Amino acid sequence: MGILSHSYVKAKSHRLLLMTALAAVLYLAGGLVLAWIAGFDKVWNAAQHPEWPWLAASLGLVALAFVGYYFGYRGVGRVEDGPDDLSHADRLAVVAAGFGGFLAHGGTGIDRAVMLAAGASERQATVRVTLLGGLEHGILAIPCSVAAMVVLAEGIPEPPLDFSIPWAVGPAVGFAVAYRASERYRDQLREREGWREKLAILLDATHLVAAMFRRPLRYGDAIAGMLLYWLADMWALWAGMAAFGYRMNAATEMVAFGTAAILTRRTGPLGGAGVLGVALAATLWYCGAPWPAAILGTFSYRFFALWPPQPLSFLMLPRLHRLLEVERDADDPTSREQDVGETTNEPALKR
Repeated sequence: MGILSHSYVKAKSHRLLLMTALAAVLYLAGGLVLAWIAGFDKVWNAAQHPEWPWLAASLGLVALAFVGYYFGYRGVGRVEDGPDDLSHADRLAVVAAGFGGFLAHGGTGIDRAVMLAAGASERQATVRVTLLGGLEHGILAIPCSVAAMVVLAEGIPEPPLDFSIPWAVGPAVGFAVAYRASERYRDQLREREGWREKLAILLDATHLVAAMFRRPLRYGDAIAGMLLYWLADMWALWAGMAAFGYRMNAATEMVAFGTAAILTRRTGPLGGAGVLGVALAATLWYCGAPWPAAILGTFSYRFFALWPPQPLSFLMLPRLHRLLEVERDADDPTSREQDVGETTNEPALKR
């Protein structure tokens, strides 16, 4: 069974429409549940007089985040001479699917397919997909850690310490431990089976993340692109709340955003429709935002992030179908024979 069978790329038109309707229902249901908790009257009163320039700014920032995501995604294939035999249009198709998250079906099938299409072996593709997830969360940790340090240094009461202290300390310590383990054990584990091979993939991906930061001039566009993606998303959410009358402390909002974004729209089912919106709004409220602003700000930002990218994703379906055919070729037994011996000498996994 092909990797992309875990996405909606192969779905018939009627199923795509059904899944789109389901995503819309989940999106609206999440907002209605939170509005019921906060009080419909309060939310309705706040919703009647939005500041439209802030909503326009939120939409523009989501578009800017797409640009950042493109450059961040492109860097995943380029680090340490990895597979990068992919046209601009093909990469744009995959980025459009991953950015909106809807076609990915809460998985990494599309990402693996594009790595195979770019010339990667099966193992290389798995490592690169793991790298993409690590890069997403690793770059997200940078502004969140800095924001948490600002919160602690200035004595800002929100967010609570159980949010700010882990963000201030955890990412740096965690990555240091992971990097040390990757440089020491990844070669020993790479040809093993079972959990040892899975651990080796994680360690190889950690090595590649570190390689990007060791050569910031060479991979600066990828690092800056992913950082732009997250910062633009964070400010899009901030602008969404500002449209409904609440200017949240920027450092507090970044910590709250990072805490709720452990599940990203690329990995969440149906682009995180409903689930991610509820998590963001509840976390913002817990960090001090009024319920009406947290709910309306989140669901306006999520509207811009989830729905405008979908037409572009659907327009790119023919190209995604072509990538599926490349993946099928890679699944062919005769193609796999050509991968024998590549696991220890892959150009993407230099010592």
